[in-house]
Amino acid sequence: MPAPAGPTPLEPPPSAAAPSRTARPGAATAAAAGAVAPAAALPWFLFASFLLNFGQGVFPPLLPEIAGTLGLSAAAAGLLGTAYSLPRALLALPAGMLLERLGPGRMMHGGIALVLAGTALAGAAPSLAAMALARAIAGLGYGTAAVVGIVYLMQAGPATERTRRGNMYEGALITANAVSGALGGGLAVLAGWRWAMAAAAVAIAGSWVTTSRRVLPAIRLRIPGPAAAPSATPAATARTAAAPPGAAAPAPRGALAAIYLVVFGLAFGWAGTITTLAPLYGGQVLGLSPAAIGRALAIGYVAEAVLLLPVGWAADTFGRLRILLPGLGVLLTGLALLPLARGAAGYTAACALLIAGMAVWMVPPALLVEHLRGGFGGRAVGAYRLIADLGMVSAPITVGWLAGRAGFGAGATAVAAVVAASGAVAGVRLGPHRYRRWRRMD
Repeated sequence: MPAPAGPTPLEPPPSAAAPSRTARPGAATAAAAGAVAPAAALPWFLFASFLLNFGQGVFPPLLPEIAGTLGLSAAAAGLLGTAYSLPRALLALPAGMLLERLGPGRMMHGGIALVLAGTALAGAAPSLAAMALARAIAGLGYGTAAVVGIVYLMQAGPATERTRRGNMYEGALITANAVSGALGGGLAVLAGWRWAMAAAAVAIAGSWVTTSRRVLPAIRLRIPGPAAAPSATPAATARTAAAPPGAAAPAPRGALAAIYLVVFGLAFGWAGTITTLAPLYGGQVLGLSPAAIGRALAIGYVAEAVLLLPVGWAADTFGRLRILLPGLGVLLTGLALLPLARGAAGYTAACALLIAGMAVWMVPPALLVEHLRGGFGGRAVGAYRLIADLGMVSAPITVGWLAGRAGFGAGATAVAAVVAASGAVAGVRLGPHRYRRWRRMD
């Protein structure tokens, strides 16, 4: 694979954006451990994330069965997605600030405990209200753990490999979606959806053990605990030491707004289609079983998993915008085909395109790191998660309501409009001419 001759016109060179570690108080052995620990701990972090995501991945193929057991309409089923995403959105900014005050250990333990409790309660929920409460508890937990994980990923290696690390993380999550969706759907056919939720809870408990034993020591070396100043992330400290105040031009607000809009568009697309529209369309229109829906989604997750590393390499090498926009195009193609599907084959193809388009999910946070010039700490991640969770909150209830009132085609059209608008704004505001103009301000 040819290496780039220099920085792409869409992003700064690695030397300008790489957050370097600063010496921690203590012995030199701690610094050496900090340099080695991320590479050694990253596979364990990915494995723990894989197990943790079983609670989220098992839910979509079970949704038609849950709706049937609890007597839910399409709008009420969409409400369960909002119940999951709304508390996570409300927690996003506070979680970023709490990370800087409480440290990563307490945040990770608390987050995983909430995910486990919510998943277990969902398996026993007798009504819409109880299921919504269980999903809300799980959403709080996932939001808390995600803030810690994203900060760690963005700081755990070279700046030139940020998108690849992010896509490895995304690969662990979507692989968990594929495995848990397929296994959960099959278990639901054999023993009922409640047993599938119980099995997911066992996997989450395994994630907790793995995180405690193998992951947290390395994360603590990368993310300061409560004894550090609120802004003293390794990246922020390195940035302050490397340049005097005012030496670097701030990123244009329009560029940051465009990145956040893409974050919202991708989240809206995910929650509106993969977790709401696609399962309901497959179950209520096509009459597919949870096992068939799980298999269709699993094929899409496998396609995304295969694409993640090549997409991450291409984004880091040729420019992130050049890869982001085609990914959104693949997502839009799947949205156009989903309401046209008349059988399992067409449904599977549409789901595969929808999920494969999400291979660019970690491109926006990588763009944010570059544009914020090393300021991607707990609070910045909290803002990123807030925008993403707003998309997760608004999509299920909007799409569910539209599907119930005007049909599934109307729901797909609404999602497509949001995704297309975010891509158009990103293409205008983050284009090469905009980036070169910003670089000349330095």
